[in-house]
Amino acid sequence: MKIKVLPMGSIGTNCYVVSDDAGNAAIIDCDGDPRPMFFYISEHNLKPTHILLTHGHYDHIGAVKAVKEQYGCKVVAGKDEIRVLTDPAANCSIFSGGAMTVLPDEFVSDGDSITVGEMKFQVLFTPGHTEGSLCYIFEDTIFSGDTLFQGSCGRTDLPTGDWSTILSSLKRLRDLPGDYTVYPGHGPSTTLGIERSSNPFM
Repeated sequence: MKIKVLPMGSIGTNCYVVSDDAGNAAIIDCDGDPRPMFFYISEHNLKPTHILLTHGHYDHIGAVKAVKEQYGCKVVAGKDEIRVLTDPAANCSIFSGGAMTVLPDEFVSDGDSITVGEMKFQVLFTPGHTEGSLCYIFEDTIFSGDTLFQGSCGRTDLPTGDWSTILSSLKRLRDLPGDYTVYPGHGPSTTLGIERSSNPFM
């Protein structure tokens, strides 16, 4: 597996292109001007088939329409995130330059898996930042969206956020067996071991 991190959009959301040896690729969250992503995908002759959304805030969905039009990707999101994805007030896009909505092609639940080429992403339901936030786990890697950051966690003061719920989700991540590399929605990567030992919210 190869992971390309592309900080994109107005607040530098981490958008990920995850590919296998055969060039099959999944895109995890996408915002802003997608041309750097298009260039990377073309340069490496990748074949994106899925856009996996960790949640529905504007800074994670802003480029979904353009990327889907470019590659015909299937858009995947949590079944409990439909309100945030389809309500511009709930996803905060009306406060950030223009209303946007996304209607996924597939809704997933806790414990489901998405197969992309040789990769199988497991869905872990981690609400709190929004009511339908997800993490995606592949082997020893977690794409944590805005649930877990290096030394911190996602805010809960936006629509559908809940502080006690995100603390429960962080405990669920903390209690996973073994260690993982964590790729968050913003900021640098970390490991679950580091966060267990130093993150006050875990």
